[in-house]
Amino acid sequence: MEAGKIYTLTVLRETEIGYILGNPKTVDEVFLHRNDCGNITPKVGEKYQSFLYYDHKKRLCATLLTPKVTVFDCGFGTVRTVTHFGVFVDIGINKDILLSSDVLPKQRQLWPKEGDLVFGYLVNDSSGLLFELGSREDLEEIKKSAPKELKGFKAKGRVIRIVDEGVNIYTDEGYLGFIHKSQIETPLRLGQEVMGRVINVKDNGEINVSLLPQKEIAIKDDKKIILDYLMKHGGKMPLGDESTPEEIKQVLNISKARFKRALGALLKQDKVYQSISKRETYLK
Repeated sequence: MEAGKIYTLTVLRETEIGYILGNPKTVDEVFLHRNDCGNITPKVGEKYQSFLYYDHKKRLCATLLTPKVTVFDCGFGTVRTVTHFGVFVDIGINKDILLSSDVLPKQRQLWPKEGDLVFGYLVNDSSGLLFELGSREDLEEIKKSAPKELKGFKAKGRVIRIVDEGVNIYTDEGYLGFIHKSQIETPLRLGQEVMGRVINVKDNGEINVSLLPQKEIAIKDDKKIILDYLMKHGGKMPLGDESTPEEIKQVLNISKARFKRALGALLKQDKVYQSISKRETYLK
């Protein structure tokens, strides 16, 4: 018998703190603690679906609690603890499973946080039972096909893969989506929940999503950011068309592209004017 798998086992006998499970025809036996029985009261001679895992002393044991993932089945687990050597994932049993730093992004800020959901399956390793991130092929097996009518609507999901060109998400409805890096303003971490707008539904039923606000809404919001700053600082702002992206980010916390669109709109509306050097802006 191996950890990470579900077996149909018979209750062979009862002990003070639990039960001994196994197959009457073999010598294989595993321990089932009473805490691992859930709402079930096992009876000697009865058979139960039992998931095997390693306890804190690295002993093979059983639980009657149903895991969200196994060595055969992918699913989502909830991150409970973040450590320097990885994150521990709740898969529905009484022991959290390690998702090792070896398979997490190299940049620590892209690691999942407590409460995030990660997609994957279990593997048996020399160090015990581990949580492994699912592949794109695993995702394709569980995805649903998005209807063409979804374009333009909002989509909420979780970041399940991070690649050089962007991130894959899995939506609440079961659609597989991709967010290109050009449609992301700030880096996304693995397992993070995101809400975006569907900008394309591909023939294979997958979706492309943007996290950027629609330009009309974005310009209106960014104009307010600029005007609020000017009002709070005596009608003067140390930014203009010639300011660097870093300077704009530091002062207003928006990108240079957004800043220039909003500033251009305010200039056309004759609400502001710039210095000759175009490095300062004033309220009219």
